[in-house]
Amino acid sequence: MSLVELLVTMLILSLMTVLGWRALDGILASRVALSAQLDAMRGHQLAFAQLEADCAQLLRSAALDGQPTLSVAPGRLVLLRGVANDGGADRMQVVVYHGDGGRLMRGASLATRDLDQLRAAWSAALQGSAPSESVALDPRVAAFEPLAWSGGAWQAGAQAAAGPRLRTRRVVRPPSTDASGLQVVLRPADSAGPLVRMFMLGGG
Repeated sequence: MSLVELLVTMLILSLMTVLGWRALDGILASRVALSAQLDAMRGHQLAFAQLEADCAQLLRSAALDGQPTLSVAPGRLVLLRGVANDGGADRMQVVVYHGDGGRLMRGASLATRDLDQLRAAWSAALQGSAPSESVALDPRVAAFEPLAWSGGAWQAGAQAAAGPRLRTRRVVRPPSTDASGLQVVLRPADSAGPLVRMFMLGGG
């Protein structure tokens, strides 16, 4: 083999090495991007699954002498749900969903049967307070938009069955009856399209 042939062979091998490295780099980059997308989708699915579970346990205001059990506002959802207690009486707790710096947070008050404690937790939640024990359900949410179905329309700012017991600083438009459905729109931070899910509300 002459020197020229040797140089040509080395050049070809170098080109093949560069092309192989670029192909491998592309595969690794695609794998990283796919893994990030799967992680994001798992976060969205977890948020929707938890919302579905909470909606299924939503209490109705008629069972609580007119106590409001659902409030929706831009970027915030507050609901009153039942908590099953094995071997004892069921309890209740206030659950708050809200956005926080690109994350969807869920917080819940202590489960109790004390109506005064529940009303205090409800009032605090409507005024913008979040329970101390809050967890991030979805870390990649640019916007959280809950809507309540009541009075034949989706309402973006409503408090279900508002009674005279509570007074809050938030101005809401109360529907005449309990909301029968909830629509939640999640706008992922890394996606152009919104994710929409509708839930039937439990009978409490």
